[in-house]
Amino acid sequence: MEELPQLPYTLQTRKRSITIIWSALIVVTSIQVEFFYFLLRYGTNSGIDNALTVPTAILLGLSLLSMGFRTWRLLRPSFQQTPSGGRWYGLDFFSWNMIVGFVIVTAVLSVATSEKPVNIRQASMPQAIILYLASSQLIVTGFMAAMGLKTPVRFSSTTRGSLMKPGIFVLIEDIVGVDGGGGPEFRDALMARYETSTTFRRLVAQMNWFWGIGSMIVAVGTTVIVYIIEDLNVVFALGRNYPFDNLQRMLTENKGGVFHGYGLELVLYARFCGLKEC
Repeated sequence: MEELPQLPYTLQTRKRSITIIWSALIVVTSIQVEFFYFLLRYGTNSGIDNALTVPTAILLGLSLLSMGFRTWRLLRPSFQQTPSGGRWYGLDFFSWNMIVGFVIVTAVLSVATSEKPVNIRQASMPQAIILYLASSQLIVTGFMAAMGLKTPVRFSSTTRGSLMKPGIFVLIEDIVGVDGGGGPEFRDALMARYETSTTFRRLVAQMNWFWGIGSMIVAVGTTVIVYIIEDLNVVFALGRNYPFDNLQRMLTENKGGVFHGYGLELVLYARFCGLKEC
């Protein structure tokens, strides 16, 4: 039996860094925003404008630093992690999504904080907006892949005119390849495994629908909560936390002692199907 291409990546040596990154992400995008908002609004004499402007400025500033650092990691001459077959100065698909998401969220928050009084409902929507952006792409690329359509543009290592792959494949390639330090070797191995393994292609498609549809449901649920609940403090708290709570539940849902989160399924696949025909 011919061996399938292995994925040269393990989480065993990266547990600490993953914990640090996810903890920082939750603190910056959710906890610090609510902490400073309620502290400045009720613990000082600051008005609601300052209570919202300060954590928003921190969030946007750190987001810029994060995008700059990721771009440096992607393009640094000593160890470039750009998509396979692309130009040395080319950004990957995830980077373009970060830029688009940042511009949209910045515009929404700028408008919300410029209104008198501040539009708390609109300021509670950044997480939902990102979920709308991501889930819509996953759903659209999922349909295109299922119908056998070709890519209209380059999707990281998937060149223009190639058969469309589910969007979750591109996210895995970019995030593990750059943020996870997998580099070009992981990109090439992931592409080779996808082209070779029917089981892997089916798994990627399942993950794509799970996260695409699931994220869209969470985004719609967040929007309903934000614009129906009357208490604006509750709106702000739930708008910032509800998406994280539900996505975490999707990732690690446990029923009868069995984990059903599709985020874990790829890890199990990579661990137990390294040399098997799957």
